[in-house]
This record gives sequence, C-alpha cells and structure tokens, in this order.
Amino acid sequence: MKLIRNGFCGASLFFLSLVPALGQSDAPTPDADPVLVFNRLCYAQVPVVRNIEDMATRFAWERMGGDDLKQFTTIDNPSYLKGWDARIAKRLYRLGVVQSSLTESFKNAFPEFADGKATGCTLILDGRDSAEVVLERMNALARKQPDSTDVPDGKLLTTTWSGGNEDFKVFLIFKSGENGKANLLNVTILSKDTG
Repeated sequence: MKLIRNGFCGASLFFLSLVPALGQSDAPTPDADPVLVFNRLCYAQVPVVRNIEDMATRFAWERMGGDDLKQFTTIDNPSYLKGWDARIAKRLYRLGVVQSSLTESFKNAFPEFADGKATGCTLILDGRDSAEVVLERMNALARKQPDSTDVPDGKLLTTTWSGGNEDFKVFLIFKSGENGKANLLNVTILSKDTG
C-alpha cells in the first residue's frame, strides 16, 4: 500500500484517536450501513467532486478546516481539498475529498496516467461497526476478494482492492483497528481526464 500511503490516505493515525470519542457499541447498527453510506457519498461520485459538494450543501454538513482537513492528505498543494462532518441516520461521519495531479509513485506505477489526476474520497467511521461485517460488505461492493488483507499499518490493519480499465484505475481501502472495529473507508481513482 505504498502507493496509497504516498497519496491520499494520510488520515489513518489521526482519526484512530478520534474513533473512540465518537462512540462505540458491540451492537449492530441498523440505523446506517457504513458501506452503503460510503458507496453513496464517495464510491459512486468520484472523480466528480462537484456531486459531493452539492450533497454537502443540500444536507447542511458542517464544513471542516484547519488541521482536521489537512489530515485527509499528505500532498502539499492539492488542487482540491474539502471536508465535512456529516450526520447521517443519527451517526456522525467525517468525509474528506482531495484531488491533485498524480504523485511520483503513482506516475511510476501507471505512466499512462502521468498527465491525469487522482481523486480520493475518505469516510471516517464512528467506531461502532464490526470490521468483519464491513469487510464482507466491501467485498460485495468491490465484487471481488481483496488484493491484500489485514496488513499492519501502525495500530491499524489495512485491506485493499484494485481494479479499473484503460481510462481509470480504482483503489479501495478499508482500515480497521486491533479492537475488531471498522475505522476508515477510502476510494482513490486515477483518471486520464485532466478536465
């Protein structure tokens, strides 16, 4: 996951400390399926960031700024970086979107996309969901098994999927804690379209 670490998903450790504060429970959460929320807010929207902004405006999500927002990327000068605290079905999620030209590691791995853009959307979960259940639902969303599972990343475990075609490369990332709870979902899409 070196490619992603050098790209958009720098929020992991910062948000690990946030998760317990947002509330935990061993009970299932029938009021919201985080993978369904992730699909609707991120996966089905990127690389068109305007759609996410429109939802944020329509649902009056609280805009994020400062250090909280900076935690969504490791890129120095992204062309787009916005984030919100989103209340959905009585639950609080943090959502961050970043867009930029490709990092050197992405350019080296995918030279045919070197002049394109990378768009990442990260959904920070509230620590209430079972990692096992979220993993199963992410497999269904990706329609395949992961490329790697439970790779240690500090205090988190990272699972990844990848795919795409000649116009797009798609990476899905799921991070869970050692406590068996789901923490973070990310989609990063490389596209040749620079418009």
